[in-house]
Amino acid sequence: MDPKPAPQRIAEGREPLKSQRRPSFSAMKALRLRSLSITSQISSSSETDPPSPITSRRRTLTRNRTFEALREDLIRRRSKSSAEDNTERESTSTRPTSPSGAGSRCTSISGDSLAVIKSGPLQPETSILKSKKEFLVLTPVALVKLKSRSAAFERFPQISPPGSAVDIPSPVDSANSLKGFGTGGEINIPLERIVSVFNDEGIRQSFGMEIWWSDPKGVVFSCLQLDFSLPDDRAEWLKQIRHAAKIRVKSLLQEPVQCDIRLEIRQMLEAKQARYNDTEIEVYPVIPRRPYTRPRTNSGENKKRWRDNSSFYVAFTRNLCVLVHFTKPSASQKANPPSIVRLGLVTLSKVNVMLNDERFDLVFRTDTYLKPAWPLWTRREVFPVDGEAQQIPLPNGEDYGGFRTTLEAFIEGYNCAAVEWTIQWKNVQHPPQFCLVPPKEQSKYTAHQLLAVFRALRFNDFFKSLSFRDIDFSCLSGTLDNTARLESTVWLSRTGKRSLTRAEFELVENSSVLFQEMVALFVGSESVRHIDLSSVLNGEPIASPFSNGDCIPTPASRGCEVVPPVVLVWKSLQTRCNSITLNGNPLGVSDIAGLSRVLQNRTDFLKTFSVSRCRLDEDALVLLWEGLHEQRSTIEMLDVSHNSGRIEAEKAAETLNDACKLRHLNLAYSIKGNLNGPLFRPWRTTSSFEPWHLEELDLSGWKVNFDTLCGIMKFVELDESRNLRRLALTNCGLSGEMATGILCRLGAGRDIHLLLSENPLEVESTDWIDLIHGNEAPRMVHLDMVEFQHESNFNRLLKALTYNKTIEFLSMVGTGPPNRASSKTSGLLSRLFELNSTLRFLDLSGYSGKLEDAHLGWGLAGAMGGLKQNTTLRQLRVRNHDIGAGEDVSELCRVLAANKGLAMFDCQHNNFNHHQFRTIVNALNFNQRIISFPLAAIDREYAVQKEKSLFLKHQSQPNKTFQAKILKSAEGRLNVLLKWVGTYWESEAEKAREVLERNRNNPANHALELKKEYLDAWEDTNLPSWLVPTTISGEKGNGSSNS
Repeated sequence: MDPKPAPQRIAEGREPLKSQRRPSFSAMKALRLRSLSITSQISSSSETDPPSPITSRRRTLTRNRTFEALREDLIRRRSKSSAEDNTERESTSTRPTSPSGAGSRCTSISGDSLAVIKSGPLQPETSILKSKKEFLVLTPVALVKLKSRSAAFERFPQISPPGSAVDIPSPVDSANSLKGFGTGGEINIPLERIVSVFNDEGIRQSFGMEIWWSDPKGVVFSCLQLDFSLPDDRAEWLKQIRHAAKIRVKSLLQEPVQCDIRLEIRQMLEAKQARYNDTEIEVYPVIPRRPYTRPRTNSGENKKRWRDNSSFYVAFTRNLCVLVHFTKPSASQKANPPSIVRLGLVTLSKVNVMLNDERFDLVFRTDTYLKPAWPLWTRREVFPVDGEAQQIPLPNGEDYGGFRTTLEAFIEGYNCAAVEWTIQWKNVQHPPQFCLVPPKEQSKYTAHQLLAVFRALRFNDFFKSLSFRDIDFSCLSGTLDNTARLESTVWLSRTGKRSLTRAEFELVENSSVLFQEMVALFVGSESVRHIDLSSVLNGEPIASPFSNGDCIPTPASRGCEVVPPVVLVWKSLQTRCNSITLNGNPLGVSDIAGLSRVLQNRTDFLKTFSVSRCRLDEDALVLLWEGLHEQRSTIEMLDVSHNSGRIEAEKAAETLNDACKLRHLNLAYSIKGNLNGPLFRPWRTTSSFEPWHLEELDLSGWKVNFDTLCGIMKFVELDESRNLRRLALTNCGLSGEMATGILCRLGAGRDIHLLLSENPLEVESTDWIDLIHGNEAPRMVHLDMVEFQHESNFNRLLKALTYNKTIEFLSMVGTGPPNRASSKTSGLLSRLFELNSTLRFLDLSGYSGKLEDAHLGWGLAGAMGGLKQNTTLRQLRVRNHDIGAGEDVSELCRVLAANKGLAMFDCQHNNFNHHQFRTIVNALNFNQRIISFPLAAIDREYAVQKEKSLFLKHQSQPNKTFQAKILKSAEGRLNVLLKWVGTYWESEAEKAREVLERNRNNPANHALELKKEYLDAWEDTNLPSWLVPTTISGEKGNGSSNS
């Protein structure tokens, strides 16, 4: 272990330069929990452990052996004096020696046993009338209280005899807190068993002192109280007793805690913490100055004598401070289970150290190794760190700038479950990117889990972007912690280069916890460039603190709580984060006003801005666009899609024509109106013009004019368009001729995702079908909701797809013939399944609510027989085709049992009854390849309701008598039947899950590789963890490990 500076050793409760020789000195520290925040945490964390084997044993206090039994060994005896003397003689020898084996149990009369360090008479309390004054003697091995000076003189001849005229120090007043301890008022306290000696904090006018020591087994602590008339007398006794105790412990070279106590505490920690993996644990006996847990009863006696018949220990692990309280069982009890309170080291707010009084509020080592990325000034606020800055240990390569270590410490400190997280290195704008993943074992993360992540990321300079996509922050929304919080909020960056003003700091100090943590992420780190906050607060907006001082939720002040921190740090120029994603969060008027204002005042700094599905009306979108117009020279990613409001195409064109750095542009369902000229010009017109490098373009929902379409077709012909990965023109009014022009310019097998859904592609021309047949098509194509007016054209499309060698991903949701499919159409579909060897992903789902009459017209159930020999198709989705109405699902079952290529199959929402579902599950059992078979609760409800309708139909038959129809027993039978159907369905669903788990554990299936786009389109959250997209490499973790 590296040597530590003196201030740090003091903070650890150890004396400078002597920690190694005397590790038990810190045990002589009194634990006093002094702040409301900490005591509240302890109260909420207090737990009761199983009965302890140590506390179940009988515990007794052994009285030290008296000196009367050894009188014959005295060199000489002095006669007793009838008169008490108020003098004492100084010790002739104070030099300690190593005691014999019996010296640990009693005071010997030879050698150092007769050496008196300090002695003095004790006066009785005023309420106790005694004829003689008790006497206190301190030797190198024990502290002895005797009933009189005469008794002390007999045992220690060097003490001044009674009647001596020598002056003595001021008398002390003693009150023994133990009843029946020792005989004749005699108490012998071995110095090696002393736990702590400190000033009494009582309300009496005298100057008191408490001496705490343990029994030989360490299971019960006892207390002796002494009162002094002068503070100097008390200070001198404290000094002498502490010094003698230190020398005694050093000479014995023994541990401060018994081995069985240490072992029991370790076992309690391991039993309560499944993830306990600390190899070392340090245990010290302590004396709490005041109760640190809520009393179990309101008894005044309990509050007054709560430490009686008890022992207290503090244990330190890597991340925790653990307080253990053992209680001696009463005569009627076999054993009292010890109580254990756990506190995270990272949760400390303040530490008070008073070495002269052996007091610390919570003193232990600084958290340099728990929060390595946090700057020194954050520790100075908690620990007494003096001198030069401490050397901060460099995190290892797998700690990600100290993130893993700090996260583990906060998880332990908050006593919460681990979180799921990953690190993405590819296909992200600013790698490496930290991604918090939604939990698997619970619906959402708790407030403490989120705080652990936020504070582990605080001051972290390893990650360049953060993603909290789809993580629910509602548990922190509107939560205040300003009354109990002692530490200040983050106002300074890690290196000190960035800081908030006083006014900004006061605003953060009085804001919610979520507001403070967001500011800490932005200001504390100097490396984060992008943050994804998609759908973190997708409920109703709350009152914004920027628009209304008292935060009354008026219509004008309602906003999203994560936006004001962004506005604050952007306005103050104290963050390097210039990219943000706010998709899915309802934004209020105050949010849009604040964003627009800061974007107008601070021009040309924004790189990424995304507010898709944020419920922006037209006024809000227009106001926001005014701010975005000032960022047109630097903006690279812009997404304002799928909001209720729309912006005029002419206004949008004014901004987009100068936005030459755009790479991702999503204006889906956000543009309206006609336009003269193109919406943008992404091609080269002059030598000084820099061409665009678009990677994604989405103009869905706007009827694209001819000039804009020509601009797109011209751009895809340029070399600069080679990075274009997604071109979405859904519901843009494209005719077949326009689609033909786009396909001609894209060419064969281009790695692009083309969306031509919801367009009248049969109008003007169907040459685009011939292009597909001739392999002039990109790799991924969406042709959803294309309404064919002629079955022959649809059949041409099926034939073209059968022989196409370029399309790997095809979606035709809701696309079909105008009427029920003929046998010819079914045959062509079967040949598509059988002969196509290029498709990897195929979605032929029906569109519920629009093409219901054509579900069975496809003849899909019979056509699926062509899949028996298909070994290249990996993902097939056939939802909403009402296959169950055909009653015969044998062909589907034969396909499931025989197919060797499918890895994912989705046939939800097809109205299967419980018998058909059982047949499908039985067929699935024969398949060794399928790892994804989504199940929907709505399918079970349909089966139950279908059985109910059949039962009621049977009851309403004409041959049933009136009495039979209204029998209550019929209603009872119906309830039993419906319950049985639901249970039966669940049992079959469980069998299906077992089959999937079996296939997922099959090593032969682990070689499966699917592209990220295919997995994202599949929408199955229960996919196995080993299924990693081929276009992304990432590292996964659960808060404690990465794989």
